[in-house]
Amino acid sequence: MTVASETPLPLAEGDWFEKLRQHSRTLTISGVAAAVLAIGIWLYVTSQRRKEVFAAQELTRARATAEAGNLPLAASDLARIAERFRGTPAADDALVTLSQIRLIQGQVEPAITALQEFVRGRHPAHARASAYGLLGGALEDQGKPREAAEAYRQAAALAPLDFLKAQYLLDAARASVAGGDTASARAAYAEVLQRFGELEQSAEARIRMAEVGGEVPATSARPSRGAN
Repeated sequence: MTVASETPLPLAEGDWFEKLRQHSRTLTISGVAAAVLAIGIWLYVTSQRRKEVFAAQELTRARATAEAGNLPLAASDLARIAERFRGTPAADDALVTLSQIRLIQGQVEPAITALQEFVRGRHPAHARASAYGLLGGALEDQGKPREAAEAYRQAAALAPLDFLKAQYLLDAARASVAGGDTASARAAYAEVLQRFGELEQSAEARIRMAEVGGEVPATSARPSRGAN
């Protein structure tokens, strides 16, 4: 019995051209799809950037309105920015600034509610730090020093700059003292002295630490500018 050969027969010339045509068509479709996707991404990124730039410009105008003394109009503009440009850095800053204006206008409860909702959301650390700082001040004014101290501590943890962290820690210590929690106050003052001893806030921390019975570290001797 003759065994059939398993070697595939060569394609005819017409079959080769058909294979090439199908392969070229597949590559063309894939290339077009990739191009469309790239264009879509570029359009989205460009649109988002323009949105953020325009939102920032609107925020600047609203803040200028507030500085000019027209708080009701500024509050209206800030609320519109927060709604229209939601998800942008300017919208986050608008919400925080709006809460600040409400506090200035004596609308403490709405401001506290808005700030508490804001800090629970997904926002940049610097915006949440500002919100926690305002919340701490509002709670302190309401006679809730322990809650205020916690808000200030959260602000210190999130603040992007050392001098802000140090200041929020001083605020937290002050609120803790008002709430009768001198141990927390001493811990806050100690953190300022240990981490931010070169900043201006350390001078106040030294004075306040002594007032609450904490250990004040000795100042390190510094060489004079004329020393070699």
